[in-house]
Amino acid sequence: MEKTFTFPYGRSQRTVRLPGENLCWVAGPRDVPAVPDVKETVLAALRAPAGSPGLAELVRRHGRKTVILVDDGTRSTPQKVVLPVLLDELNRSGVPDEQITIIVGLGTHRPMSHEERLERFGEEVLRRVKVENLAQGPDDFVDLGVTGLGVPVQVSRKLLESEMSIAVGTIIPHMYAGWSGGAKMVQPGASSPLTTARTHLMAGPQVYQILGQAENPVRREMEAVASLAGLKFILNFILNPAGEVAAAVAGDVVLAHRAGVKLAAPIYSVEVPHRADIVVASAHPADRDLWQGYKPVNNCGMLVRDGGTLILFIAAPEGISPDHPQMLDLGPLTGEEVMQMVQDGRVRDEVAAATHIAYDQTRRRIRIVLVTDGISPQDGARIGLTAVPDYRPALAEALRHYGPQAQIGVVFHGADISGRVCQTAR
Repeated sequence: MEKTFTFPYGRSQRTVRLPGENLCWVAGPRDVPAVPDVKETVLAALRAPAGSPGLAELVRRHGRKTVILVDDGTRSTPQKVVLPVLLDELNRSGVPDEQITIIVGLGTHRPMSHEERLERFGEEVLRRVKVENLAQGPDDFVDLGVTGLGVPVQVSRKLLESEMSIAVGTIIPHMYAGWSGGAKMVQPGASSPLTTARTHLMAGPQVYQILGQAENPVRREMEAVASLAGLKFILNFILNPAGEVAAAVAGDVVLAHRAGVKLAAPIYSVEVPHRADIVVASAHPADRDLWQGYKPVNNCGMLVRDGGTLILFIAAPEGISPDHPQMLDLGPLTGEEVMQMVQDGRVRDEVAAATHIAYDQTRRRIRIVLVTDGISPQDGARIGLTAVPDYRPALAEALRHYGPQAQIGVVFHGADISGRVCQTAR
């Protein structure tokens, strides 16, 4: 008997029918209730910060000129809902709207258009305060030296010129940082491409070990960058699979973040009894392009047995990576070859190189099939995967290849999970 699943796919949905006798497990974030009152949840977090004085005391110590770092449209933080609450609390702490600038921490992503900012942050926020994309020119960053491990620290000039700085984001598993949130809004969000490249090159060969681990060397480097940049405070959210606020934490960049990870881990850490021959997964919500989609490629790919197949649904309306076109050029090369090119100074986009190195670990283990309308078969072939508009031929081929007893796993929200095989099942 067939089993039917419906995946989010861009702004629509795709329905998948799988043979029930082959289905071995279904994985995804756990459903938890939303908080009854988002405003009260935000205020409670702001007024009982972890490891930090409250906003009023921080303003008294440091000054009123405030920068709020926020994430862009590739993330799920409900900025439109939570930012007005934060702005009101800053007002009560002595900071008028005129002293506040919101900076979209783009990292190496493209700038958001006015229409995208209006949709993401809301008319009220854009009316009350300045909302700017991160300035990304070479002169827009200030050199602060290097971290203990030698990562060059180049951070947004506007961030450094602030007296009070707050980062607002969401905590989910992340292949480069272990978990998103916290200091990640500064590195990579408000750092130069050079700084981002060096932390990501550290992470690229270690993504299988880093994903879902809050304590790791790359996270420590990101926190060192945030400390040098003077980030004063974070406000981070834990969401349920529907994108609703399930919890909030605020306070110290490290202590509040770890408190948030403890709340997020039971939602986003999943265990399966074994790796499957075939994993059928949704890239949502990281499906704007394949640059975002490399997260679910790796996250879900970890749950595929060596030699198995990942079938990933990703709309990718912006293609492979408009911000990092060198991904196509690196496609045929191994991770080791790309790392050697970096060391020889032959790569112009080291962030793309780091992502390729991470992706190559999964690509060499399994076959990757993208079900997409945004990536052509020709471009897919250039980076070593198959891109098709219809999943059915790919599924039929995989079932023929692995035989009638092939085991199929299903993953929802593939970008947001940290998956492991159950210890007792190994």
